[in-house]
Amino acid sequence: MSKAGVEALVNKAMADETFRRQLKQNPDAAIRGFELTPEEAAAIKSGDGTRLQQLGVDERISKSVTPWWLTAQV
Repeated sequence: MSKAGVEALVNKAMADETFRRQLKQNPDAAIRGFELTPEEAAAIKSGDGTRLQQLGVDERISKSVTPWWLTAQV
């Protein structure tokens, strides 16, 4: 489990508009530099925070991973 990788990705997405755009347009490229399990990567790309909770990621972090970067205007 790479909770630190998920946390780093979420923090970057919250702070960096260009990164949010990349997550929306090319999520595979955006997550490439983060240490994520295949399950975490799939959950992040889906925007489903519940999937991350099921993998053991802290609820506060997983709630940040709702599809806001997938639907937000960037």
